[in-house]
Amino acid sequence: MNFVTSNMAKNATKVAFAKPALFTFFAGAGFLDLGFETSGFEVVFVNEFHKAILGSYKYARLKMGISKPMFGYLQDDITVLLSDKEASSLSHCVGRARRSHGLVGFVGGPPCPDFSVAGKNKGRDGKNGNLSQVYVDLICIQKPDFFVFENVKGLWRTKTHRIFYDELKQKLSDVGYVLTDRLINSIEYGAPQDRDRIILVGLLKEKFGGLSDETPSNFPWKENMPFDCKT
Repeated sequence: MNFVTSNMAKNATKVAFAKPALFTFFAGAGFLDLGFETSGFEVVFVNEFHKAILGSYKYARLKMGISKPMFGYLQDDITVLLSDKEASSLSHCVGRARRSHGLVGFVGGPPCPDFSVAGKNKGRDGKNGNLSQVYVDLICIQKPDFFVFENVKGLWRTKTHRIFYDELKQKLSDVGYVLTDRLINSIEYGAPQDRDRIILVGLLKEKFGGLSDETPSNFPWKENMPFDCKT
């Protein structure tokens, strides 16, 4: 996320802010969150549906001496955040985080089995497939300064799923995000794991000055890629 933080620096005011704030969804055991934190971000809100997994998240962070998130934990289906009451509460938290941290981001990897062979390729109509739409809807409503969307390669390479993915991207573009995405493999970034994943990054035009249609082509995917495994 060096591209995000460098753009923030270019457009920052003289007010000294804390680390950029992250609202994380589908957090799992927190490995993606931890990666962001070690890169200079602060997790301020955590959402995870499964009680046992969220318990693991909390326990691990307690053992590592990491403070509880500013706005706590939500153990529930992300869909509840689209209801009027919960959406208003989340908006309040986003506003507070923006005032205290300067920059606010959403990070999430919606459940992916419905876009893979293991999930019988049910796609957007599967039990969990619609959660990608919910996550995007949440981003469009709350309009964080940036977001990260992560999912399996099936959403990128399977024709019917790709149509859905492109629809999600169009919706994000329509509300003011400049987008860049790439199908990466963990190995390319030095992780000892052969795992293909889509990474979609969006930057809000009104927050970052100087963004243009050419910005995605300048996104430094390869600058931080020690191993190029593309064939």
